Amino acid sequence: MSPFWKTVLCLTLFAAWRSQVEFRSMTSRRPLDCAQRCPCSGESYLHHHHHDPYTYSHAQAPDPMLATARRFAEAPPGGDSVVGGDGKASSQLRLAREVGLRAAAGRGSNFIVSPLSIHAALALVAAGARDETLQELLGFLGSASLDELHDAAWLGLVGKLNGLTQTSFACGVWADRGHELQPEFMATAASRYAATAESVDFSLEAEKARRRVNAFVEDATNGLVRDVLPPGSVDSTTVVVLANALYFKGAWAQPFDQSATFTAPFHTPDGSVVRVPFMTTGLFDFERQVAAYPGFRALKLPYKIDYGDHHAPSPQAAFYMLILLPDDGGSLADLYDQAVATPEFIKSHTPADEVPAGRFMVPKFKFTFEFEASEDMQKLGVARAFGGGDFLAMVSGGDGLFISGVYHKAAIEVDEVGTVAAAATAVVMQQSGSAGPPVDFVADRPFLFAIVEEKTSAVLFLGHVVNPLAE
Repeated sequence: MSPFWKTVLCLTLFAAWRSQVEFRSMTSRRPLDCAQRCPCSGESYLHHHHHDPYTYSHAQAPDPMLATARRFAEAPPGGDSVVGGDGKASSQLRLAREVGLRAAAGRGSNFIVSPLSIHAALALVAAGARDETLQELLGFLGSASLDELHDAAWLGLVGKLNGLTQTSFACGVWADRGHELQPEFMATAASRYAATAESVDFSLEAEKARRRVNAFVEDATNGLVRDVLPPGSVDSTTVVVLANALYFKGAWAQPFDQSATFTAPFHTPDGSVVRVPFMTTGLFDFERQVAAYPGFRALKLPYKIDYGDHHAPSPQAAFYMLILLPDDGGSLADLYDQAVATPEFIKSHTPADEVPAGRFMVPKFKFTFEFEASEDMQKLGVARAFGGGDFLAMVSGGDGLFISGVYHKAAIEVDEVGTVAAAATAVVMQQSGSAGPPVDFVADRPFLFAIVEEKTSAVLFLGHVVNPLAE
């Protein structure tokens, strides 16, 4: 037989083998009705991003020995866990748990929060507090002193965010013109948070001031977060508003091919099934950072590294998305409980090694979530700041000033190209008198997700998805 016909025969046999693999993969767990797969339609915020060309198809790797696919990944290197991760700053994660479980159980809604945004806003509030009011805020923020708080790794990350092409962070303080911000507080706000300060008239033009804060946030988040301060959140008794806005836009290190996206069932907590668009792996893209733990599986999806200053020899920050998928019969509540109870949970459950991927499905999703955190924060030990605290270090006449609202709003969109996410926190203050068997990762039921910075373990965003179609 000539070399030409030998080549033809080999290619024919390979194609037949791949067809059998694909058939086994798509029928091994739940029917996916892959005949209904369709290309992605519509433009997202990310579709104008340049990304490396990859050739993908919907064919899957074989899935043998699933029962032996349990694999424990070693924790990646990194600094102290901060801002919603674990350890000293675990109040951020407990707050996320309270609000997240309420959202999942009550309205059955998707949920997202930015621990970094909330932490930064309250750290700025703490910079203007004194005595017992300060100690309660420091306890919530996981620091023993203001010096420790302002020297923490998370604050160094905040300082870098505006120097990266994929992130930005903006902070502002709006004080009523009848009150003067203290010079030391203003210096801290400017030097540590690059905050801008503005004088407004809450007493006579509260609505105008509210719109001013909202416009600042909307502009800083490229329009993703609007009206972080709802109507009625400020009035003539408002003395100061502190707000920040966090924006993230990252392209996957290994982008998905839109032509491989297909529609399949997603199982919601109430037992119903919705059909959603799933992204999947490519023909020769067999390895992913997946690990199986008791009760759940974890997937790490790195974003392209942003070097910031192009002359820098190493990246200033590296981001990834972590998806935590409960096993069949598991629940989001169990995962939230483990995250709160286990030190270094997110860091220690981030897969470090690439393993062969079996069936691999991640849904596209896009939604917005907002909440007011005062009641939950008081349950977590912050009392004086809400009942007439000592904020003389922030503003003249600050004795008896109290927090009347902690407003948080966040939005996220995940598609084949990457992720765009934004969040804002506004605090309103008023005056009182290695390789193993293939591991499946089929996220066809509710799951947790987080966007994490690799070096500091800072959690920029945290949330869950119970229905990818819900916005």
